[in-house]
Amino acid sequence: MRKLKYILGFILAFSTYSENTFASSETDFNANLQRAYAEIFKLKIQSGRAILAKENPTNPFKVFFEDYADMIELLNSENEVAYEKLADKEEERLEIIENFDEKSPYNRFLRAEIKIHWALLKIRFGHEVKAGYSVIQAYKLLEENQRLFPSFTPNLKSLGCLHVLIGSVPDKHKWITKLVGLRGNIQQGLNELRMVSKDKIWGVEARFCLTFIQAYVLKYDAKQNEEMLQFLENHPDNLNFYFLGTAISLKDNRTEQAIELLKKTPKDASYLYFPIFELYKAETQLFRGNFAQAISAYGTYLRNFRGKTFVKDTYYKLFLCHWLLGDEVKSRQYLLKINTSGSTVAESDKAAQKFYENYLKTSTLPNKTLLKLRIVFDGGYFLEASEILSNLSENSYNTTKDQAEFMYRAGRIYQKTSQTEKAIDAFERSIQLTAGQDWAFAPSSALQLGYIFQQKGQKIKAKAYFEKALAYKNHEYKTSIDNKARAALTEMGM
Repeated sequence: MRKLKYILGFILAFSTYSENTFASSETDFNANLQRAYAEIFKLKIQSGRAILAKENPTNPFKVFFEDYADMIELLNSENEVAYEKLADKEEERLEIIENFDEKSPYNRFLRAEIKIHWALLKIRFGHEVKAGYSVIQAYKLLEENQRLFPSFTPNLKSLGCLHVLIGSVPDKHKWITKLVGLRGNIQQGLNELRMVSKDKIWGVEARFCLTFIQAYVLKYDAKQNEEMLQFLENHPDNLNFYFLGTAISLKDNRTEQAIELLKKTPKDASYLYFPIFELYKAETQLFRGNFAQAISAYGTYLRNFRGKTFVKDTYYKLFLCHWLLGDEVKSRQYLLKINTSGSTVAESDKAAQKFYENYLKTSTLPNKTLLKLRIVFDGGYFLEASEILSNLSENSYNTTKDQAEFMYRAGRIYQKTSQTEKAIDAFERSIQLTAGQDWAFAPSSALQLGYIFQQKGQKIKAKAYFEKALAYKNHEYKTSIDNKARAALTEMGM
């Protein structure tokens, strides 16, 4: 569901529309509506709503942008009471749009977009089955629209994102997508998005979606990072872009870059307040080893966010910070909170919950040296991590799990410091040590070995390791690892 949540969110967040939409002047995407769209797109929700208030209440674009603004606010707040109050708006808005010119490609397109808005909301609020049905309906509308209006550019963007999503479905669930009539693959979706990215109207939105997909589904390298930074530089007042850029930077071991982006992030009162940025600030302090500052920032996130996403992960991080500072009492208090708070939709929350459950079974906590090694590496401080590594070996650890984790961490450090052969040996050893266990070190190692041999041009070996990564079951990072392995196989034409 996490992949669905991310991709669906970015399908919709970045659409623009031409002025010649419906025949009636009441339904034109006029200059006023374009300004409203621009404000909402930047996450200036209040000013966007103020502009929308001047428009005819039955204008389909006004209806769509009101729905878009509602979606953003609900996803940001996770306010269940507000969600229940607005739930009836979906059908009401769909009916308004459906009653306009059926000969216009925007009729089906806007309805499909609203259905995906609500699919995203249904996932967030725990209605996954209903969300899946909404996605199927949206896909059918877009496919029909594509047949009727093959040159209608917006359809390629939305279908491109959906085709990537469909292509990311695990093999064991492919029969479901085929049964309900969903067709598509990652390469097809990327080609469609790249086609739109060259368009002067749709290019920016498609480029944004491609950046997201590259970072969260495919491989993300230095060239793509430079392109992302240039993208941000070209849109300095767009909080959406900074949200994406900061998230990618933290995910891709670029803490110092994330810190610089957080400094540049637009912050005035015209923007909707996003508690997630407090979490990002906390992560940068954690990765820098500033545990006291991280504790303060994590606390700000919990005070300002009333939803459930990343709450388990935040309590896990608070446990880590207090534990590494030597405060055993507070660390245990936060450890216990993992089980009683938040949700397990996000992979980081699933990992936190699994950590808690393993602690209950074994009463053991992670090795502090390994933990510090991981934090330094995750922050992108690879030379410092290499120095720590030089004083350690597999024999430094007593349990098989710690040894397996050490070899995986060593492999990643060797990989990032261009010691490829050492990385290969370390990853293969981690796989050996993980045999018969559901630890994520083996599938993670197999994925990285696939990348290494893909870069070497050894396609057969790369294919074997990507397939090995896919074969592991029941680990907490299965969704993301499977997505990346499958995408790499598609890229190699396999």
